[in-house]
Amino acid sequence: MNIMVNRQTLQIIISGYITEIVCGQIPVECKDSFTKHLLQNRIEDEIPEWLLRRNPNHVSPDHIKRVWYFDNRVMQRIMQGCGRDWKSYRNINDFCHLIGFGSGKEGIGLFEIGVSIDKKPVVEFVPFEPPPETGDRLKKMEDIELTWLEPEPVPSPDKGYIVVSAGSWEKGIIRFSTEIREGFDEVRLELLVSDLTDIGVGEDHFVSGLRYAGEMLEGEIVKQGDKDMYQVSWYSPQKTRWLEMCETDPSDLTL
Repeated sequence: MNIMVNRQTLQIIISGYITEIVCGQIPVECKDSFTKHLLQNRIEDEIPEWLLRRNPNHVSPDHIKRVWYFDNRVMQRIMQGCGRDWKSYRNINDFCHLIGFGSGKEGIGLFEIGVSIDKKPVVEFVPFEPPPETGDRLKKMEDIELTWLEPEPVPSPDKGYIVVSAGSWEKGIIRFSTEIREGFDEVRLELLVSDLTDIGVGEDHFVSGLRYAGEMLEGEIVKQGDKDMYQVSWYSPQKTRWLEMCETDPSDLTL
């Protein structure tokens, strides 16, 4: 006897700050060449005089971003001079390449989560107290369970290499879909959250994905706005902290 199971399409649409993080390693020689280029080509008009007096080697963060993210000609020359190819900053991802929702230091950085079944809206989660007249149509974002994942550890580079962290964020929408046999149950929805501060990113509530009924759902980016770029930084094992790419401290590099 064949038993027909009524399958429905559950769709979860999340809007917020879509964040892409890459963390990898480059040869020390490439870091030195990059820093030398920054110092030789910096735009001093972008730097306040008092800051230059205090730190003569300071380089504007905007200038660092322009070179690392957008000047492929310069980056190819620098990397090829050290025997490494350069396609884009995304290829420096030896340790991780993450896409999710960023937040900064203000908790979960989501605008809303819309849930529908067979394209019919069921409920919407919002980051504020819903007005009483909305009934069950709107619910608080904090009602969703947060499942904390193990934080990304401080990377350990190969000998003669340093760790570099970079990335971008922009407003956007990611859509998740799955099939269900019963109605939507908010108790079965989980946001997967992790702390990325150990890999040089100011994201302590990074939403890397979601699960429903224990199943990890695949997301599809359906809308993206204009990108803003994270500051590029490198990790000093001696100082045990992340530094700007214009900073040089050869004693920190264990060769």
